[in-house]
Amino acid sequence: MQDSVSQSNDLLLLPEFERLPDPTGPAVAAHAVYGGPLLGPGLIERFDAYRKKSLVQRTSLFLNAREGQMNEKDHAEDKGEALGEVVVFVAVVGSRLTGHEGVVHGGIVSLLFDEACGWGCIAATGENVLTVTGNLSVNFRKPLRARERCVLRVFHEGTERRKVSLRARLENVSGDEIYADATCTYIMLRSRL
Repeated sequence: MQDSVSQSNDLLLLPEFERLPDPTGPAVAAHAVYGGPLLGPGLIERFDAYRKKSLVQRTSLFLNAREGQMNEKDHAEDKGEALGEVVVFVAVVGSRLTGHEGVVHGGIVSLLFDEACGWGCIAATGENVLTVTGNLSVNFRKPLRARERCVLRVFHEGTERRKVSLRARLENVSGDEIYADATCTYIMLRSRL
């Protein structure tokens, strides 16, 4: 995603994370964050994804490669051990997505949590598993100012059968102010939509 804010001295020069490419393909044109009506100057100006490198080679225990569908037997053995922090995003939301003047609308903050946790779910379960949001609960702690660079961290809490539990935190660059936090449950689908 093109950044209208300087990318020099990026926040995530951490050796344990790698930058993920923005999604591509025909479905992206209608995607709210990566190609749809909320991307651009004054809107979502930056939403860069970083994945923990230790998860790159992680293979999904949840996909039966021969059938291309969920294998319930694989889930029976899975205890869903927490993986900890799985993805981190650097975000900038512009001044056209505010509620009160200069403050990013809570619905946009919730959208960012939903999108980031979706990426966290993919990182935790494997890229071939289709998931949907089952529950998203956001606690707003402090107003996020428009055009302020922020960090959204996603933590995998566990997986039980088809339910993936995550928590997330939206904070300032230094990590000493929390704007909002969230808990999310994603459901792994048995087949494609």
